[in-house]
This record gives sequence, structure tokens and C-alpha cells, in this order.
Amino acid sequence: MKSLIKAGFASCLFVLGAGQATAGLVDSNQVIYKQEYQFNKAQVLSYVDSKQVQDKLTELGIKPEDAKKRIANMTNEELVSLNQQINEAPAASGIVGTIITVMVVVAVLDVMGITDVYPFIRPL
Repeated sequence: MKSLIKAGFASCLFVLGAGQATAGLVDSNQVIYKQEYQFNKAQVLSYVDSKQVQDKLTELGIKPEDAKKRIANMTNEELVSLNQQINEAPAASGIVGTIITVMVVVAVLDVMGITDVYPFIRPL
């Protein structure tokens, strides 16, 4: 009987011990890349949240929600490029230029088959 209790106790310890988490090293470059990606995405999304940009997108036939979905699917390099164009553009013409840039990025994503915003564009 004692050996049965010992076997049961050992089994419980084994099962409970097997579920422990293990830790590994995280490369600092990975953390920086992820933080940069989140920062760039937040900046571009906050820009799309502005009333002027939403009005212009609606005027051009693009739903702001669709633009936000496309931005969420952009790579870090695309976000960095778009962010730089937004920050370097003059205030008055920057809005139009940025909207055109967003439209071009969305069109490229449509061509690649990642999105389906423009019905007249067929993916490759």
C-alpha cells in the first residue's frame, strides 16, 4: 500500500513539474525591432484618426477602417517609409501626399493579394 501511495505521489510531482515554464534568451535587436514597429504603426494609425485625413479618404472612396486594416498589415519597413514621408511633408500638402501614399501602399497590397480593397485590381 505504501508503495502505491509513493508511486501516486511521484506521478503527481512528475505531472506538476512537467508543466513548468522555461525561459530563454531574447535578443535585444528583436525587442527593439518590435518596439519600433509598434511605435511606427501607432503613429500612422493616429494620423489616419485625424478628421482631415478621414474626410479625404472618404472623399476618395476609401473607408478609414479599411485603411487602418491595411496599415496593420504593413511591414516595419513600409511603416518607417510612410512615417518619414508624413514627417517630412509640409503641413498643407502633406495630407494629400500621405493619402496618396496610403492609397498606393493599399494598391500594392492588393496587387500582392494581401488585401482586396480596390475591386478593379487583380492580384498576381
